[in-house]
Amino acid sequence: MAEKMKALVKEGRRLAVQKIAPPALEADGQVIVQVIMAGLCRTDLYAASGILKTPDSLVLGHEFAGVISESSSNNFKAGDRVVVNPLLSCGHCRHCLNQTHGACGLAEFIGIDRQGCFAGYINVPAASIYRIPETLPFQSGAYAEPVAAALAVLKTGIKPEQKGLMIGANRFSQLLQKIMRVYGFANIDRFDPIKEGATANLEESSYDYVIETLIDSKILATMVRVVKPGGIIILKSRQHEEISFKLADLIKKEPILHVVNYGSFDEAIDLLSSGRIEIDDLIDGVYPLEQFRKVFSGAQGNEALKPFFAPWD
Repeated sequence: MAEKMKALVKEGRRLAVQKIAPPALEADGQVIVQVIMAGLCRTDLYAASGILKTPDSLVLGHEFAGVISESSSNNFKAGDRVVVNPLLSCGHCRHCLNQTHGACGLAEFIGIDRQGCFAGYINVPAASIYRIPETLPFQSGAYAEPVAAALAVLKTGIKPEQKGLMIGANRFSQLLQKIMRVYGFANIDRFDPIKEGATANLEESSYDYVIETLIDSKILATMVRVVKPGGIIILKSRQHEEISFKLADLIKKEPILHVVNYGSFDEAIDLLSSGRIEIDDLIDGVYPLEQFRKVFSGAQGNEALKPFFAPWD
């Protein structure tokens, strides 16, 4: 490993590609991953802009695939091709022991609470690592994180024979629809609040479940209006601004409210490596870190295609 590596570093509100020292193994159960491919998403843009609170100096990025270069874990070795769950829970609290890792009070998120993957190398706990097969391209492997995020929707008890509504016409909604089709969900309407308006003329109480991939107060009110009494409302977006709603409207309909985080990374990898879902139409180009300004600017107005960085180059 070289003495210095390239990294996209946020210091205050300033972003710059810097040469910094690569990470080292600090304890047992850690691995150093050489980052081969790293995807950009809305969360990274929120962190870069200051909408999300982050440490004063931070390497951004949380979606990636790479190769282990060093390991202090008995379960992984140098040369293993891997992806990582960026939500790093403590593994010891009552929430982690109950497999509700997202509720861990000590959890850290890569690229927000700790150093991220827009760099040549990253140190991560072995407990958050998943192997990927040789046949899976690194770019597809880096898509395992959004696929796992989409799979969380299927943990809510919705059924293929039910009628659903998906709100949002963006990359994540396209990915989610692809995944749901694999599992037999075909009776789903899509609604674009940007084009049609958040309060568009959707039939009241007409859907068994409603999923959002884009949320604000007006959209949430629409979800409550169109879901059937006792139906399911699924919140997926990592919205960081405050959202308000009328509690009386919720009480009147008594919907089941699910706020979901991640599904299974193993299942996500299987969907990608088996070819059961195709993501080529959701992928943009691969860019060097030095072009981050162009990539960030383009991503602000393009929710259709995911750009990638090749940080090791």
